[in-house]
Amino acid sequence: MALIAGKEVKKTPHQEPANPKLWNMLTAQARSKFRTYPSPAAAHWVNSHYQQLGGKFVGSKKEVDPRFRDYVQEEKDKKEAAQKKKVTKDVGVNLIKGERFR
Repeated sequence: MALIAGKEVKKTPHQEPANPKLWNMLTAQARSKFRTYPSPAAAHWVNSHYQQLGGKFVGSKKEVDPRFRDYVQEEKDKKEAAQKKKVTKDVGVNLIKGERFR
């Protein structure tokens, strides 16, 4: 537990938006609206507009209604994660003496 102003604060559970399409639409709007994104002001704006438009939060991605899932964004995230995994390489592990890169 963290201490804030001398008081113990419980960590809140991670909440997922129940309507990822709406959430992604609002984050795209916030990116164009705010000069610096992510920022606390932009996050607050996205959260408040999401709730005004009827958005709810759920405990995990498994609880998200399949009608509202953003499959396009999920595919982009998978490709991005695979690309990062492919590019990232441990440097200095299992190298022959005197060799810099393999």
